[in-house]
Amino acid sequence: MSKRAAEPSQRLAKRRRGGVPTFGAETEDDRVNLASSRSLSTASAFSTRSVPSTGPIPNLSALCARSFVANLRALHETRDDWEITLKWLKLMPDYLVPKLFAMLRSSCPQILTNAMITSYFLRGPSIVLTSDVPAVNKITILAVAGAGKSLHELHLTGFVKFADSVFATILPSMPSLRVLVLRGCAKVGSATAEAAARSCPLLSTANFNYTAVPPVALVPLLKNCPDLKVLKLAGIPNWTDATFAKLSSTVFQDENFTLRNIKTLKLRQLGLSESSINSFLARCPNLTRLDLSFTHVHRPLPVVLAEARIEKLTLTSTAISSIDVVALISSLPHIKSLALGALGGGQGSSVAIGNTSAMTMTDQTLESLTDVLKDFGQLEKISLVGNTKLGATSRRSGALEYFIQCVGRKCKYLNLSGVHHLQSLHLSGLLLQDAENQPPRLEQLILNNTGVDDDAAPYLACCSNLVVLELAGTKISSAGLFSVVDTCPKLQTLNLTSCRSVSVTDRRRFFETWKHNSEDTS
Repeated sequence: MSKRAAEPSQRLAKRRRGGVPTFGAETEDDRVNLASSRSLSTASAFSTRSVPSTGPIPNLSALCARSFVANLRALHETRDDWEITLKWLKLMPDYLVPKLFAMLRSSCPQILTNAMITSYFLRGPSIVLTSDVPAVNKITILAVAGAGKSLHELHLTGFVKFADSVFATILPSMPSLRVLVLRGCAKVGSATAEAAARSCPLLSTANFNYTAVPPVALVPLLKNCPDLKVLKLAGIPNWTDATFAKLSSTVFQDENFTLRNIKTLKLRQLGLSESSINSFLARCPNLTRLDLSFTHVHRPLPVVLAEARIEKLTLTSTAISSIDVVALISSLPHIKSLALGALGGGQGSSVAIGNTSAMTMTDQTLESLTDVLKDFGQLEKISLVGNTKLGATSRRSGALEYFIQCVGRKCKYLNLSGVHHLQSLHLSGLLLQDAENQPPRLEQLILNNTGVDDDAAPYLACCSNLVVLELAGTKISSAGLFSVVDTCPKLQTLNLTSCRSVSVTDRRRFFETWKHNSEDTS
């Protein structure tokens, strides 16, 4: 099989290998990068480096774990060393097992056999198994049942071939389970959801993203798990108004029934109409995080959302009008994370995100939105990815520059990928501007497939807090990037995919190129 035809999970696993992750590393679950649209090359060119840590000194157990993972291949090659290693693994305290196993999965999954996983790592308060580990099979999944009452978190992701009954079989032995993540287990359905409702009454998180759980199967879960706080249902193909009606008639016919503890609700890519979605939202009065991206929603209930004190809202590729977007956001002063990508382009289909004519966010809308957001002191993350009409009427300054100056520079994360009319001059709002000369807060700036070039360098160089900078498909050159790296000491990741003004050999090793250039010019 060719590299291009390889499974996505295999390609992702290959990219993860080679480095030793730290404890508490961010997971891939529910992470969606809309910037990787059709216009991006499939051969990504990320250049990375390690920078000196300014945080607390790692504790001894963390340092030992890192050393163990870094030397595992050498230990594995010598029989005597390997047998001693396995004995020590058996003696490891349960609370350290999940952390070490996570590091091994990321760094050297090919060494992990089914026997090794079941004998040494299926214990402790948390178990995480992913399809990226080649040795994990049906026997491995069934062996998880042995964790019993001590298990509080179970993450099984990406197992598309295993039957619903496999997952349903293991849940009755886990009465203390609080977190259940089955993301991407495509055959998980009614049996598993009902088993969770019967056997895991303490559940606070249920992630059924990209499974086959029908709406009616959630009825016992919603009734029997009063502590449920997180419910994720993205991309389930059999969710329609007809199937949702069975849940609604069973649960929502009681006007007093509410899901008061639900804080996070993810309905992304569900085929529900706006009326069905709003009837669900009306039963969740205390929401703080809501994802309605790629749905048919036109006008979510503003009163319900305002009363719920929303902190994270994702409306990417929905058909909400510009007027309604501004009105809705103005009622959410506590918002911390906002995704308004490709507005008007999806209406339930991710394919339509490239349909420029359907986009509804214009410069006028952005100006109105900026007037609202510039006074929101808690906003940290915003995405306008794919809004291709932005900047079309005012390329030299206007709405984009106003937005970046008043809102973008104050955030930690800003994604303007696919805003093709974004020019270097629009980034002038990143320049130091207050009396204290404080730099922008930006730690992650994504400008893939925009019109920026070397003229953007002095503006990007002001972002001294940057950790990640993505410039794929732009006209920026090595010369322009040198000055950016010079003044951004925290920068660890550069995405230079398809940057034609940067040589192909330098795109993956740009930090080395920068270092050599600095030495040559000093």
